[in-house]
Amino acid sequence: MKKIILLILSVATFFTLVACNNTVNDNKIVIWHDKEQAIEDVLRVALQNALPDLDIELVRRESLTDTLKLVGNNPTAAPDMYIFAHDKIGLFAEIGILAPITDFIDEEVLLEYLDLTIEAATYNGTLYQLPLYFETLLFMYNKDRLSLDQVPTTTEELYEYMKNNTDSRRYGFVEQHSNAYYSAGWIHGFGGKILNDDGTPALTDENTLRALEYKLKFLNYMPSGQAEYATINTLFFEKRANSIIAGPWIVPTVRERGINLGFAPMPVVSETGLPIAPYAGIQGIHVLNVAANNPVKRVHIQSILNVLIDPQISIDLALASGVAPAHHAAYLDENILNDELVMAMHQAASNAVPMPNLPEMDIMWLTASDMLVQINLRGVNVLEAATAAQKRSEELIDMMR
Repeated sequence: MKKIILLILSVATFFTLVACNNTVNDNKIVIWHDKEQAIEDVLRVALQNALPDLDIELVRRESLTDTLKLVGNNPTAAPDMYIFAHDKIGLFAEIGILAPITDFIDEEVLLEYLDLTIEAATYNGTLYQLPLYFETLLFMYNKDRLSLDQVPTTTEELYEYMKNNTDSRRYGFVEQHSNAYYSAGWIHGFGGKILNDDGTPALTDENTLRALEYKLKFLNYMPSGQAEYATINTLFFEKRANSIIAGPWIVPTVRERGINLGFAPMPVVSETGLPIAPYAGIQGIHVLNVAANNPVKRVHIQSILNVLIDPQISIDLALASGVAPAHHAAYLDENILNDELVMAMHQAASNAVPMPNLPEMDIMWLTASDMLVQINLRGVNVLEAATAAQKRSEELIDMMR
């Protein structure tokens, strides 16, 4: 990892040297994000109302994380704060561009947050993100095609439902089975992992192999050779699939299509008694060291973070965009309690697994997905494909370190 970090720091230093002669405005706080307009609007209004005398600029940036790798240590080019998912925390902490959130807020405040969100935002014992909301995959179904008493509660019930309700016109159930993010839930349901807590690959772990082997029979009743995001979701949008495991971001389109949408708990893996447990992504705000080391900006950042700990902001974000609040107190609000989508994610949080925030996970997204393609779409033997992917993962991680 040191090789990668040194390379990134070298490039960042180059950008610092060649940067334009910008001067740092101590009384302005720039916050980068990659979120939808509804999220930005809620945050802008809340911050303007609470801190009317502070110049706060929310800037939407594409390729946000790639840019931060290059300019994160450059005070004239980097933002002061940024909003993004928690999974890059490890990399940015290793590079040295992040400041601990606990330098700015009282640690007792953290008790007000869901355990899932604090766990995800912590790297090597240090909290680097103030959580705002989270998202995770959900089991969704078309109520006009699948009645409540038919909703599978176990994976074997799901399998039987697929066998009995799949034909040339319609599928009983579909999902992106050859994508690591979507397949992780099944692996966790067998007690397996894609990446161990110590940063070593777990693709040949006995439980991971069991999950990969077990999942194959379900593919017999899904679109042959198809696992792309657009294809799978379109089947559900067009009412050609009765149920799906998918992200909450498809819900607006589903409702626009007039689908009578229902949410259900993830099926329990019949062989283990554990539920399918997908990854969760926790979105929150981070502080860059270049701003934290500026005494004036430091005061402003503390003010911003102390505004954002208000549960009402979590509530407003959820109602505006269908995300799940990070605050316990938000789930006492009547509007949240009556929001079926938000409450489905809140329920899912009890089993969801935070995406690993270790730097090694950047490699595993690629190698694990390639392994799944080999197994599910090209018919390669599970052990053979997993062994090859494990070896490749270890080689790339060794190069990284």
